[in-house]
Amino acid sequence: MKHTIKILSSLFALIFATASFSIDCFAADTELTINSDAKVNVGDKIRYTMYLADTKETIIGFQLSVFYDDEYLKLDKDSLSYEKFDGVVQNPNLENEIAVNWTNINSPADFSKKAKFMSMDFEVVKGGETDITQFVSEMYGDDMTYLKSYTWTYSITVNDEVVVSDKAPEINSDQSVADKYQGGIVNYIDGKGEENSPQQDDEHQSVLGERQTEIAVGTNVNENVVDVTKDGSSNQLTTILYIAAIVVIVAAVVIILIIRKKGGNRSQNSADNNEQSQ
Repeated sequence: MKHTIKILSSLFALIFATASFSIDCFAADTELTINSDAKVNVGDKIRYTMYLADTKETIIGFQLSVFYDDEYLKLDKDSLSYEKFDGVVQNPNLENEIAVNWTNINSPADFSKKAKFMSMDFEVVKGGETDITQFVSEMYGDDMTYLKSYTWTYSITVNDEVVVSDKAPEINSDQSVADKYQGGIVNYIDGKGEENSPQQDDEHQSVLGERQTEIAVGTNVNENVVDVTKDGSSNQLTTILYIAAIVVIVAAVVIILIIRKKGGNRSQNSADNNEQSQ
């Protein structure tokens, strides 16, 4: 009898251990950890929202990229939303990257207080661990110099339930990314600018690359948002626009000089005629 009980106890222990192991394996296959903070499950629809605050001047232009891994997250390309910007130029068709830029000197955006910068939706397609990161190339105000006071944060929601909030974003520290997208502004891992972050804080470290910013400009307009392509037409269009602007400016200067010269000649002729009549 005792022998039978021992056998049954060992059998139950083995079954329990096997079941626990299976549950753990299943959880590992279906649970995804994002940025070491958010715990979500395969099939969940999540929203990643970026916030900006503490700017001392209004923003008239920016360029940034958001990076993700489509092995774990499937982007809803139609979900990109911007609360304070119209006419945003974006490209959600890049591999594991969303490129965005915007400029409008007539309608500057105020982020002196915390406000939504942009958001995007994903579907969780695989368990494991992954990151959603960002890298800001340019962000400037009226004086056309880069912002030195700002605070970036992000949140993640699942079915309108907040699972992460007020966290400093992950800065993409891949050197090839930093070298490709480094612009005038400095990215810090604590999400703060150089003027509003404690300089003695070890968390206030910069991610820098060689400055050689690539700016993408699109061709297909849809509801004030442009989906840009990767075929290089963006740089060509930008160059053409710059050349056209220079030609217009030069032509205007020439016309003004001609008008002034003619006006001067008329004044001189009038003066000569007056002298002769006297």
